[in-house]
Amino acid sequence: MKNQSYQSLTPAVPSIAGNATSLYQLVNKLQLSLLSQASVKKSFIINGIDKSVAVFAEENTLAYVIGSLLSNAVQSTSNCCIRVETVSIADQLQIRIRNNSAFVYSSHMHIPGNFVDAANKIGGNIGLETEGDNVITLVFSLAKKAA
Repeated sequence: MKNQSYQSLTPAVPSIAGNATSLYQLVNKLQLSLLSQASVKKSFIINGIDKSVAVFAEENTLAYVIGSLLSNAVQSTSNCCIRVETVSIADQLQIRIRNNSAFVYSSHMHIPGNFVDAANKIGGNIGLETEGDNVITLVFSLAKKAA
């Protein structure tokens, strides 16, 4: 008898914006890559992203933007906690990088154009929020995409 192979009748088709990327896993990889730098600065990073959150965007560009923002946060602070979390607001997903060392962070932090250009390339925006005297939050907003 002849061997036959069967293929799925509905092939996987990536979305226009890219394949789904597990945001938790991506941030976990970035967190591990920045561990030694954060340790030298006596800081630490907490990945507070729900494991079920997926982003439909080109993964390398997404990693570049989030990694650059995290790296900048680590380099601009010391003795602090840097927390990465998500907030869903209407049709937007916000990736929030928050830290508790506002004075050091705000006096050295700027958002270079190449981060903004890369964020725009995948339909995102980058902003900065302050809460009181001690908390600065980088906000990377992306439009939610249908799966």
